[in-house]
Amino acid sequence: MVRFLLFGLLFFCSSCMLEYSSGLAKLRSEDYKGANEDLSIAFQKDPFNPEILFARALSRGFYGHYTGAINDLTRAIKLDPNNASYYFYRGYFKSKFGKEKGAIEDYSMTILLYPYYPEAYYNRGIKLLNTGYLSEACQDFQTAIDLGDTLSIKYKNVYCRKEIISKAE
Repeated sequence: MVRFLLFGLLFFCSSCMLEYSSGLAKLRSEDYKGANEDLSIAFQKDPFNPEILFARALSRGFYGHYTGAINDLTRAIKLDPNNASYYFYRGYFKSKFGKEKGAIEDYSMTILLYPYYPEAYYNRGIKLLNTGYLSEACQDFQTAIDLGDTLSIKYKNVYCRKEIISKAE
């Protein structure tokens, strides 16, 4: 009886991994619809695996289905609340969906969990800039630059000079 259960479990998990691997391959080749289909099957077989949810969220988000991506990432965060990448991409997809405040909160959580993530500072800086928090945005751009991000240089040079001038007055 025990052998039968172990064999069944092994078969179940291996078939889940086949779908997961296939979904990841399709995700890498930018077949987002196909990736979503395979990853959805893998999720049905293993609904408590945050990495499957994360991969499916990416396939959904890059396909333009932001609500589905955000929902998957929220589930993944409930299963593994210490993964900075889950918050980063949830913030990214919230931003695409027009939820600026929610994106800022998720980028802030990303930074709290992993303070050496230059893209999180850059993206949060953009959102802060868009919502009128120039000083905070300039701090984020500088931190991103310090961590090696080159995209932030342009924003710092354009927007943060104005801030320096307004503080001098």
